[in-house]
Amino acid sequence: MDPISATAPRARWTPCNRACYQTLRWPAAQSSRDRPARGAQTLCPPLPAPPHRLLAICEEAGLRELVRQHMARLRTTPLFVHAGSCFDCVTERVADYVVEACGGPLHYSQRHAHLQAGAGLPLLLDEDGRELWLVQLWHAFDDVDFPMPLRADFWGWAEPFSVHLLAPRSRHDGLTRYAYETVRSWFTTSASPSRSPDEGASCL
Repeated sequence: MDPISATAPRARWTPCNRACYQTLRWPAAQSSRDRPARGAQTLCPPLPAPPHRLLAICEEAGLRELVRQHMARLRTTPLFVHAGSCFDCVTERVADYVVEACGGPLHYSQRHAHLQAGAGLPLLLDEDGRELWLVQLWHAFDDVDFPMPLRADFWGWAEPFSVHLLAPRSRHDGLTRYAYETVRSWFTTSASPSRSPDEGASCL
């Protein structure tokens, strides 16, 4: 090990020249559901642009906090069992993607576009992995006390986005969709009652 590099402060962001393909593994438990026939083509649903108020109210720091907590939950799941030392790199790549999608700085395009995997997204999922990804996002809302009025906004983008995260072989017409109000009826949340964004909602 270089003694100089061991003591030098680390940059906030270190360029990564790896596509981190070892993180793109299917969950360990194989699904028993029927898969589409080979060669079948299923179009992804339209991906709406996230509402501008997500970035305006949460700011970049709030969105990054949500992504990091979501990823921290996923780290203990089969999705990232092989991530190893690449996990932090992938987490920041996903955070850059979400911030840019919400209208923030173009960090993802500038830093990671050449590392695009699959359909150009930072992670590929199968059907079971998608459900796991969505459930952990829901819990991450509570973990970071994400403003209640903004959860439906973020979910309205993230749920169809999760379909785009599916590997092509896992897309089919019978894929279950998870509307925000439906999922909310399944969970008892400890978050505070809903309030209007005009009443000082903040992600920080």
